[in-house]
Amino acid sequence: MKGTIAAIFIAFILLGCSDKKSKEKALLDDVINIHDKVMGADEQVMKNKMQLDTLLKQDKSSAKDTIKLLITKLVMADSAMDNWMHNFDPAHTGKSEDETVAYMESQKKQIMAIDSALNDAVAGSNKYLSKTKGK
Repeated sequence: MKGTIAAIFIAFILLGCSDKKSKEKALLDDVINIHDKVMGADEQVMKNKMQLDTLLKQDKSSAKDTIKLLITKLVMADSAMDNWMHNFDPAHTGKSEDETVAYMESQKKQIMAIDSALNDAVAGSNKYLSKTKGK
């Protein structure tokens, strides 16, 4: 009887560990997938920034403040992504499973916020650029 209880107890402990490991892996996969999506928008960020820089240098542009704001949003979103990538530690070695899960959850929130800022910056600059092409 004691052996059966001990075996069940050990099984619960091992299942708990595997659940945490699978949660860590799932969170890391989520973070990497969001990162990959954000990186896919990088080309559009650079393209829009170059077009806005060109408009800013033209004397015809009467909306210099708007263009500067759009460029700033693009640069800030791109910079946030660069900073995040520089500081992200996917291995997160030397930490407990609970600390690793908490870290991955916080990283997921950060990269989601960067994704949102980048999407907003690209959408705003796309909208402005489409208006200027129509003129």
